Amino acid sequence: MVEEKKQLGQILVEAGKISEDQLIEALRYKRDHNMYLGKAIINMGLLSEKEIAQTLSDQLELPYLDLLEYEVQPESIKLVDEKFAREHCLIPLFFIDNMLTIAISDPLNIEAIDNLRQKQGMDLNLVLSTESDIEQCIELYYGSSRYLADGDGKTRQQVVSREIDEETQATRAVNMFLNESIKIGASDIHIEPRETDVRIRYRVDGVLQQYYTVPKSSMSALISRVKILSDMDIAESRKPQDGRFSYRNEDKEIDLRVSSFPTPNGEKVVLRLLDDSRGKIELYKLGFMDDILEQWRETIHISNGIILVSGPTGSGKTTTLYASLNVINSVEVNIVTIEDPIEYKLENINQSQVNLKAGWIFSEALRSMLRQDPDIILVGEMRDVLTIELAIRASLTGHLVFSTIHTNDAASSFTRLLDMGIDPYLVSSTVRAVLSQRLIRLLCPRCKKSVKPTEKIINSLGIQGEFNGSLYEPVGCVHCRNSGYFGRVGIFELLLLDQEIAKCVVNRTNAREIEKIAVRNGMKTLYEAGLHYVMNGKTSVPEIMRVIKS
Repeated sequence: MVEEKKQLGQILVEAGKISEDQLIEALRYKRDHNMYLGKAIINMGLLSEKEIAQTLSDQLELPYLDLLEYEVQPESIKLVDEKFAREHCLIPLFFIDNMLTIAISDPLNIEAIDNLRQKQGMDLNLVLSTESDIEQCIELYYGSSRYLADGDGKTRQQVVSREIDEETQATRAVNMFLNESIKIGASDIHIEPRETDVRIRYRVDGVLQQYYTVPKSSMSALISRVKILSDMDIAESRKPQDGRFSYRNEDKEIDLRVSSFPTPNGEKVVLRLLDDSRGKIELYKLGFMDDILEQWRETIHISNGIILVSGPTGSGKTTTLYASLNVINSVEVNIVTIEDPIEYKLENINQSQVNLKAGWIFSEALRSMLRQDPDIILVGEMRDVLTIELAIRASLTGHLVFSTIHTNDAASSFTRLLDMGIDPYLVSSTVRAVLSQRLIRLLCPRCKKSVKPTEKIINSLGIQGEFNGSLYEPVGCVHCRNSGYFGRVGIFELLLLDQEIAKCVVNRTNAREIEKIAVRNGMKTLYEAGLHYVMNGKTSVPEIMRVIKS
């Protein structure tokens, strides 16, 4: 291995990419950190992965391939063992006659190349690619989703089932799917018993996808392992239970909230992954349109009143509230929260969690919080009349109260409060603003496809005037794990209370009329915010329709 790494260093020096002194420093770094020379050069910031690969391509006269824009021949995957592919960072691309073409990150690894040539009894043709691109390809083609054509020519998703063998230890199996869920950015893991097996699904970008099947005989050990980690009663399977634990993945620690639920086929377990880094996201990165962001920044700096964030479960309300608190947090203010549960830990903010067994509910906590000399209060949810009345009292006595409410749009939040029996005058005099939001998936920038919209689609979208641009559709590639989408962003509508809307609230005007007035006064609806992303080519029409249901 020393000789082949020396060759890599010589190649880079001869190509003028690094100096002799830099090579010596990189070799020292390699030795001190026990890693390959190429990785050392990258970590030191001397060259990027792509620069090294392209230099090797030029010097060794081997073609360089951007794997993320290449479709691997599925039949070729069967020719190379996954363990071997991972160990030597290579992946088969296609074979013709007796020639197998592989992508490899280290063409100087002669031992691995000769080993593969002897195993397959084939001639090998090499192309170069980066280590990270090859790793993404291995993840996709050796074990995630593929797209197949239906009879009508459309694409559908077929999940390739990967079994965790009965002999696999429960500890190793749990670690395996926890590591993968963190790697792909899943928000939830579902362990679901069926009649003949157990399926494990991940929620990625808000959509559930199946990744594993587990033999039914392994279910008991798997569930018990999760329960032990979560400090739950492993002997109790007839009642729902809740638990929590922390899991470290390399240099990242994730909190997991666990819930079990009895079903006829056994206990279903759902794990919610809580990554503290998500609670530290900056406000401007959430997806606000510029004018709405400016209005929201002004709103969260008011001295008193109630500010509500509305939307269904999983729409990002908590993330928005945390990002907002981080903006207004300072040494001069005392911020206190009561949450169910605490999803992310915030620095220099006093957080408390609901405990039903101890009688520590929202209303009791809020009553106690008012004796803690707070300036700003976050109540996790406007769940009952007593909590709402206490929040109103707090706002009337000079506090700024943030909270969430489950409504479909901003205007419906007022009618919800009135329907719960809150006095209209108190609502109109304390609620300062309602921010309604959803999360939409963004099209994968590497594979999205431009399409010319039909007149029917243009009319259905309500686009004013002539539209000569293009819309975009999802396709699917290695980068997005063949989903066609990569990442999510928020869309928002912000309803600010003015005298006209306050009068409507007092008169119990219905939500649709309140919305019409707000739009006339300049409010952009959720649909308009979503359409903005469609027109800019960042998401698709079906995605907006799926999220907004309009």
